[in-house]
Amino acid sequence: MMVGPTTTGRVRGRSIRIAFAMAGLTLGVVLFAPAAHASSNDDREQGAVLFHERGCEHCHGVDAAGTDRGPDLRGVGRWLHQPEIALQIRNGGKSMPAFGDTLSNDEVQHLVAFLAAKKKKGIPRPVLTDAKS
Repeated sequence: MMVGPTTTGRVRGRSIRIAFAMAGLTLGVVLFAPAAHASSNDDREQGAVLFHERGCEHCHGVDAAGTDRGPDLRGVGRWLHQPEIALQIRNGGKSMPAFGDTLSNDEVQHLVAFLAAKKKKGIPRPVLTDAKS
């Protein structure tokens, strides 16, 4: 099949229309998406409430300052990324029990937002040993 100037022009025109459509979609998503910052603040606030109501303070202390039962989490946002925090909450590990069966996905995400925002410098990463060892 020979590609002539007419065919090339149609293909180029179609590519330009697709590019403009994609740019329009992207702009629409950016302009009309809810503000992530407002949502993050709300998630963190709900996470703080859950941290208290769901008993996380029992082991990790008020404002996650740690106790003899659980480590200080005031700097956890510096050590772990959000997916790692969520995994720890859901699956447990070391001496922490799993909460994947008792917390909803939304509750886990609120707790993750609350904990990920904790990035206090000078708080050393806890060294935990597995309770089975």
